[in-house]
Order: sequence, then C-alpha cells, then structure tokens
Amino acid sequence: MKPFVSIIVPMYNVEDYIEECVNSLLRQTLRNIEIILVDDGSPDRSGEIARRYCGKDARVKVIHKKNGGLSSARNAGLQAATGDYIGFVDGDDFVAPAMFENMYGAAKKDDLDIVMCGFHKHSDTEQAYFPPPLPAGRLLLSWDIKHELKRAHESRFIWYVWRNLYRRDLLKQNQLFFYEDIRFAEDSPFNLYAFYAAKRVKAIDEGYYMYRWNPQSLTEVPYKPYMDESLIRQYRAKKRFYETFQLLDECADDLVTYMCKHQIPMLLANACAEPKPSKQVRRHIKDILSYRMVQSCVKATSIRNTKLLTGQRLVLLLCKLNVPILLELFFKRNLPSKG
Repeated sequence: MKPFVSIIVPMYNVEDYIEECVNSLLRQTLRNIEIILVDDGSPDRSGEIARRYCGKDARVKVIHKKNGGLSSARNAGLQAATGDYIGFVDGDDFVAPAMFENMYGAAKKDDLDIVMCGFHKHSDTEQAYFPPPLPAGRLLLSWDIKHELKRAHESRFIWYVWRNLYRRDLLKQNQLFFYEDIRFAEDSPFNLYAFYAAKRVKAIDEGYYMYRWNPQSLTEVPYKPYMDESLIRQYRAKKRFYETFQLLDECADDLVTYMCKHQIPMLLANACAEPKPSKQVRRHIKDILSYRMVQSCVKATSIRNTKLLTGQRLVLLLCKLNVPILLELFFKRNLPSKG
C-alpha cells in the first residue's frame, strides 16, 4: 500500500539522538508512513543504528551516501520518497505522536499543498513554544500566499522545512529540490519556491515538532567556515526567485531589511568568532563589507529604519562608515552570538 506520508530524516553525527527521533516516528498514530533515514556519510554510529531499525520495521528505509551536507541528504530522501505527502525531521529532533496523523488529516480535508504547524524549542533546562507565523486555521489560497511572500523574511514563514508537510506532487511537478551548494540556512530558498507554487496552504497552531537545542549542531556552533559562501549563494538564489516571478520590486524591502537586520550581523559575528588574530579578523570583516550583496543592502537601508533595533542600527552605521575595527570590538564584546 502506498504510504500516506514519507518522512525524510538526514543523519550526521546524531548517534546520541537518532534513537529518540526514530522511536517518535515509529510511535506515530498514523501507521501508513515510510521513514527514510539518510546516512550522510556520518563518521559515528548513526548508520549502524539506522540499519538496526530497518531490520525491525518494514516502514524504515536506509540510504547510505557520501557526505554532501544537509541539502544533499534531503534531496536523496526526496528521490526515494513514495508517499502522498512529505515531511522532514532532523536526526537530533523528535515529534509528537499525533503530528503526521493530524497534519495529513488537515491536508486531506482541505486538499492542501502545504500544512504548517508550530514547534517547541527545548534544551535540558528550558522549553519555549513558537506558533506558526502564518494565520492559524485560515485557508490561504494563491493570492493570500503571494501577499505573504511580500513579508516572508519579516514573518519568517519561509524558515524551516521540518514544521511543514508538503504534497509530493507539488514538489515533483515543480522539480523542487534543495540547493546543495548552500550549507547553511538552506530552507528558505526551497520554501520560497514551494509556497509560491502552492495553491492551498493552512497552518495549525499546535507544537507537534520538538526542536532540540544542540550546541554541537551545524546551526549552533559559534564559527562556521562555510557561512560566507552559503549566505552569498542563498542571497543570489532568493534574488533569482524574485526576478523569475517578477516579485523583486514588491519584495525588495523585505529582503534588504532582513539582510541588514540579521544576515550581515550574522556574517560579522561569524568572522569575529573565528579563532584568529585581530588583524586577520579585521581583514575578514573588510572582505565582508566589500561583498556586492552587503554593499547594496547597506546602501539601500536607512539607519532610521524602524524595523531595526538600536544595536542593528549601530552595526548598519558602522558598515556604512566602513570601520572594521569598531565592528570587531562590537561583536567580540557580544560573543557568543549567532547574529
């Protein structure tokens, strides 16, 4: 019987968490699912643990591949998926037992292309709930979705694929895959295309997904050597999306403000987290300030922009003045930081 939902789980260095993750999927109240565990060349025991599950439950499939990053692992899962809908769960996270039954039920009831839910972010000491950024319980049609795209970065509804359930035919017919050369914040370009292609979308205000704060995960480590190139490629992919669908004029302010509010500070904080002497850190900052995307966004954004916080305005001013030494002092004072 064809599975209702395919759940794609990329794995890399998650041997401490993968059992809790897979167990939460095997406990799903929706039984007709397939679980695709993608071993992305993990050097730990993740692949071995996955094979053990495969031998216990016919719904579990395992893909072993050469390391290519999260996008590559998700693409491998997409190629193998056979379900009517597709969900993503990261190997160090877990989900509520009714997640896929309730989301699949909502999708079938309203013939949805994408269903979104909320999530809990938790650690050993605390937990916080993040509701879906789209209007909960409201059926969004094509016009509504395109209106939301004008504030996609402000509302952050294009963040994260793991809180969404996607109709597989939507992804297949539009040939939607993840950019494999983007190794950080790869979700948002994928979601821009997916939501633009969707005709019917709904959000459910329930925290079905459990995002684990893992200090060793790719998103949490202080310094990421691949960040600059990834964010440049991400920016180019987003601009290409807006240009392709003639949305650049309507969406430019949202993108540029986001760059100055989040991604340029993220680049600068990352440079300052690099374990190198100040002279080399300042050279890196100078390089960042010379990037075409940084220069155009800094030039287009006023320091009076009311969407920027005081610290973000100060960073923007220092970027406009091109003073690497003061930027270094600012971010090193505020480390550890993700921007």
